[in-house]
Amino acid sequence: MTAALGHLLARIIDYAGLFPPASLELNQAVDHYAADRDGNYRAVLRHFIVPAQRLSELDQFISSKAPNRPWTLSVLVGGGATSAEWIQRLDVDFAAIESHCIKNNSADLKVLEIALPSALAADTHSFVQTIEEITSRTENANLADVDLFFETISADHRRALVDALGPYQQTPSHRGLKLRTGGMEAQHFPSGAALADVIELCESSNIPWKATAGLHHPLPYACPDIGVTMHGFLNLLLGVVLWGAKKVTSSQLRELVTDANADHFVFSDDHVGWQGACADQMEILSGRDRFLSFGSCSFSEPIEDLETLGLLPNRSIS
Repeated sequence: MTAALGHLLARIIDYAGLFPPASLELNQAVDHYAADRDGNYRAVLRHFIVPAQRLSELDQFISSKAPNRPWTLSVLVGGGATSAEWIQRLDVDFAAIESHCIKNNSADLKVLEIALPSALAADTHSFVQTIEEITSRTENANLADVDLFFETISADHRRALVDALGPYQQTPSHRGLKLRTGGMEAQHFPSGAALADVIELCESSNIPWKATAGLHHPLPYACPDIGVTMHGFLNLLLGVVLWGAKKVTSSQLRELVTDANADHFVFSDDHVGWQGACADQMEILSGRDRFLSFGSCSFSEPIEDLETLGLLPNRSIS
């Protein structure tokens, strides 16, 4: 792996083996993550993603896996259709979180990924209220330093969330946006233009963000099972970095995020590039400060694809 590619991919994948299409049993997902934490590409791996209500089950498995080096967790909370359902789910989720924090020293909770109520109005006031609710709960649970990422379901929601998050950007922990980039149905995949819009929105508003699902492959991949072209994680990352460094125009960004031609991409020791637009290591790090990670139900699949492209040595990852 070149030095610049190493910076681009550092701790980029949150492991989501519990979720479709992998849908592993918890003990299987734990074993995979434990092996990959000690594998050749452990520097690419970030947090283990788990629903809050499965924390107690998880604790039973990992105490023997991480006696000296605690795991880091990204925990899913919230959801539901209405605000009342959302509050009820938060009550249950935060009870599980507080129990975990009291009992467990083998896994550190680093991130909360918050599913908002689907009926939430797309206005700044409604989003401010939800952010205040989560902030209050994290402070009461002594988790004020945990990163918070709010999952949005539409462009209107994203704009309202970004407006509401503005005052929170001075906090030491991240307060950001989570974008769903795939799923088990074609409708779960945003268009290339929508993905470019999010890159531009988060950069212009100084908002950190992460993605989840559908990013198993480095470059766009036509998935016959779903009947959709999945986004490439290298396209997304290069888009974030080059747009943030002002190396591409808005129209070029839209071309970049859908480009499946590997010959158009360059990964050297001192820079990454696409079609003549290049970013050095400092610009890569700046882009990664904006885009933190993406969740993937597979760690091996992205790695194997990078090996196939010749960007990583063709060797075992565990």
